[in-house]
Amino acid sequence: MKNKIILALIIICIDARAQLWYNKGQIFHCDPGVEMRVEGSFMNDSSAMSDHNGKIVIDSSLYNQSASIQKGSGEYDVYGDWVNSAHFIRDTSFVHLKGGIEYIKGDSASSFYNLAIEGSGRKIMQVNASVYNNLSLNSLELAINQDTLFIENPNPAAIFSSIAFASEGFVSTLDTGALLRKTNSISSYYYPFGSILGTARFRPITISPSTASQNYFVCSFQNKKADLDKYYTANKDSDVCKVNTAFYHTINRTGGNSGADITTGYLKASDGNWSEIGNWNVTGNKWNNIKNGIFSNINSYQAVKRTGWNNFSSKPYALINFIPVVDSLEGPSLLCKQAAGNFSALTDNLGSYVYLWSSSGGSFQGDSTKAKVNVEFTGSGTKKIFLTITDTATGCASNNFSKAITVSPGPKAGFSLSYANLFENSPITIIDSSKGAILWAWDFGNGKTSTAENPKTAYDNAGNYIISQIVTDANGCKDSTDKTLDIKCALKVPNVFTPNGDGVNDVFLIEGICITEYTLEIFDRWGLLVYKGAMGSSAWDGHTPSGQICPEGTYYYLLQTTVAERSENTTGFITLLK
Repeated sequence: MKNKIILALIIICIDARAQLWYNKGQIFHCDPGVEMRVEGSFMNDSSAMSDHNGKIVIDSSLYNQSASIQKGSGEYDVYGDWVNSAHFIRDTSFVHLKGGIEYIKGDSASSFYNLAIEGSGRKIMQVNASVYNNLSLNSLELAINQDTLFIENPNPAAIFSSIAFASEGFVSTLDTGALLRKTNSISSYYYPFGSILGTARFRPITISPSTASQNYFVCSFQNKKADLDKYYTANKDSDVCKVNTAFYHTINRTGGNSGADITTGYLKASDGNWSEIGNWNVTGNKWNNIKNGIFSNINSYQAVKRTGWNNFSSKPYALINFIPVVDSLEGPSLLCKQAAGNFSALTDNLGSYVYLWSSSGGSFQGDSTKAKVNVEFTGSGTKKIFLTITDTATGCASNNFSKAITVSPGPKAGFSLSYANLFENSPITIIDSSKGAILWAWDFGNGKTSTAENPKTAYDNAGNYIISQIVTDANGCKDSTDKTLDIKCALKVPNVFTPNGDGVNDVFLIEGICITEYTLEIFDRWGLLVYKGAMGSSAWDGHTPSGQICPEGTYYYLLQTTVAERSENTTGFITLLK
């Protein structure tokens, strides 16, 4: 088919090279494949109808006013403003705004099918607008300002913009201005927000509905301190450490009832570290922590995500840092005096923390800036340990958490011994004198043990032995003590003998199986030595060294023995009878 332009009735100024192509009340039809160029502006007026299916390049502005109607599937390359004061039927047309700074304005809202932001400058809305199919931002700004841009296509990919860092395409809003998107899936819907006012920022968000039902989420980006809109950042809930003062977003659900995952992007290099998303509580006039924040990303930007959020009663949302919380202090609630307890802090494990421990009446063994510490308490009674954690990324410190510990004084060990003598094989009774004990453990040092309260023992051989006692109280606390025993050889030293030659008890004889060596000296009552012998020599038969018979009477002896390589002196008296 031949390309053609059909003009019905009269078209005033049909020269495409004119500064103004003015269609006053006529029908303009353009077939597919036809390309027209207007070296100036194009105006539809006085109920004119434009049925455009080709391509028209307008070097300046397009005006649609006075109840004129446009329709068709054609393309509009506009290098000036888009001014609609009547009824623009989008049909399946494609509008390209390709100039420098351009305005979308007029007395009527424009409903585009496809809208592309192109050229070299920002595009500024001065009236509400909608895009039925696709919006292409490329690397430029579409300034919504105080108005609303409605994306009617529920396809998550209905908005295209460059994601190259620092070259992103974005929409900007002021005050009541907003970007509204229709949703019907659980996919992620991208809101590429930014601003060049004040400090230039690109701070996108995403909304991921929880259900595939139809919903409408309307959002904005406010590139200013929330205090300027009376959302005072100093007013915050008790678990909020600080609120981002550089910018905030508004998020609202104007249709549907689905919850959503909300993800807020930020740039750590300039914005700092943030851990949660906060919502302004209109009732309490303060920022609340909506909690359960998850670290995430939106393209090249760090982000915090809140999953399953479903309270859209208040529109302002800001990045916040929470006051770190110690979920619990793990460790014993009861300790024994002078016993070390192991304590550890359980946190959310999302951050990196500096730990500051302190205690009442305790001392720390090792580094007290770690998550796990050892504490020893010297006194008894109720003691406490305290912990404050500080997030190294945000600088936010927790409240002071504490744990009470009962320090038991423990039992007091003690015992005494009862015995006739400390000779080998002689019985010894051990008498417990401990305080507060319910369990006893004894080690007698001879290879034998006992758990009786008052045990008995004996020793087969002479020597030094240590009896050890360990007592335990009802709390499991222990104490110990010990005593050293000197077990002597069981010598047989008679105290009387009768050297009368009857063959009975005629000699003074020292016996003892543990003796390895000995010397014996016997003196009369005047101190004269009447006998001296050693192991292996003859026993004393009652005669002096010169062979004289000693008279009856009491004699004094000095016995020097060696037992288990240990020398001992034993003295006593012996009576000589005839």
